[in-house]
Amino acid sequence: MKHLVSLLLVVVISFGVSPVLTFAIESKEPEFEVFLQEIGWNKQDYIDYLESKDWYLEYFDSVDELGTPLTEKSIQPVLDEFNLSREELNVLLIENGDIEEGQDVLDGTFIIFEEELPEFIDFYLNGWEGTPIDNENLQQLLEDYGFDSNKALEQFLNQNGDSIENYEFIEDLELAIDYYMYGDENLDGIFDLFTAIGLTDAELEKLFAHLETLDFENPAFEEKLFELSDRMIALEYFETAEELSAEQIAELLDIFSDMLNLFQVETKYYLVKDGDKQTISLETLMTIETTNGYNLLIEIYNKQGEFLADILLTADMFGSELIQETGKDLKKAEKIVTENQNAIAPPAKTVKGGKLPKTGSDYVPNTLAGLALTLAGVVLFRRIRAKGN
Repeated sequence: MKHLVSLLLVVVISFGVSPVLTFAIESKEPEFEVFLQEIGWNKQDYIDYLESKDWYLEYFDSVDELGTPLTEKSIQPVLDEFNLSREELNVLLIENGDIEEGQDVLDGTFIIFEEELPEFIDFYLNGWEGTPIDNENLQQLLEDYGFDSNKALEQFLNQNGDSIENYEFIEDLELAIDYYMYGDENLDGIFDLFTAIGLTDAELEKLFAHLETLDFENPAFEEKLFELSDRMIALEYFETAEELSAEQIAELLDIFSDMLNLFQVETKYYLVKDGDKQTISLETLMTIETTNGYNLLIEIYNKQGEFLADILLTADMFGSELIQETGKDLKKAEKIVTENQNAIAPPAKTVKGGKLPKTGSDYVPNTLAGLALTLAGVVLFRRIRAKGN
C-alpha cells in the first residue's frame, strides 16, 4: 500500500486542476539561464529540442525537472556501462514502450534527457528496490532538508513517532521526511482539487467507503495502474479530439473503461448550465462541435448503482496534454515506488487511421484526466488524513 500511495502522490501533486495553481518555467528566468550555461546549450536550441520531442518549456515547474538533451554522445557511455549494443538498447526500449518499432533511442519522445537514460536502463535490466542508506546520500539528504546532523534528523523523526532505524532505503526516508514537513501543504492542495470540482464532505465519505472495499494490497492492482499509465503515454500529443485517429479514440475510450473497472465505479454524464441539465453520452461528447458554454457534470456510482459523488469539469480546468503528462509521471514514479515489480506488458500501440470529422471536442480526454485525478486524490487524502489522526 505504501508504494501505491507514493504513486498517487506523484499524480495528485504533479498536476493541479486549475491553471492558477501551475507555476511553469519562463524562458527569461535567471535560473533557466544559469542552467543553460551549465550544460552548454543555447536557449533557442534547447527550446527547439524540447518542442521536437513534443515537450514545451511550460510543462516544467522548475529547472530541477530539466536535463541535458539526449545526443549521440550520450549513448555510448550507457552502452558501455550496461554492456549493450545499440540494437539491444533499442529492443529494450521498445519492449518497455519508450520507443516504437523501427525507432532509435534518439527518436523517442519519453526519455529525452541524458541523465534519465541510464536510470531507466538500470531499472529495466536489474529492477529496483531502493538505494541503501550510506554516509554520502544521508549527508546529501541532511543538506537538502536543512538538518545540521544525524542527531537533528533523528530528533525530528522522533517527534513524529518515527526513527531512521525504520528505513533501509534513502528514497523511503526522504519520502517520510517530506511528508512530515509538507504533509499539511499536500493536504491543502488536495482540498483545493476537491473544492474546484465540487466534491462535498458527504461525497468524500462515500468515496472513501467505496475505495476501502478495493484490494489495493493486490499486486495486480498496481500492475494494472502502471499498464494504464503506459497506454496514456502511447497516445500521441494532441490538442483536441479531432486530431486523433479513429483507432486512437477507441484506445482512449478503452483506457477510460479499464480505469472505471479498476476502481469499480460507473459514470453518467451531463451538460449543465444555469440550472439546465442535459444527459449526454461519451460518443456524443466526441462529436459535438461546441458545448455552447455548458460544463460537464460527471456522476459517479458504484457497481450496485449507489450514487457516490459528482464532479464538475469546466473548459479551463484541463489541458489535453494532461493525458500524456499523467502517464509519463506515473511511469517515472514506477522506478521510485516499485519494489520487485514484475515486468509489465508493452503498452498498446496506436495505429494511424482515418481522421475523425473535424467536429470533435476535448471533453473526452479531459473527462479521463479529471476522473483519474479525482479517484487518486481521494485515495491519497484518505491515507494522509488517517495518518494525521
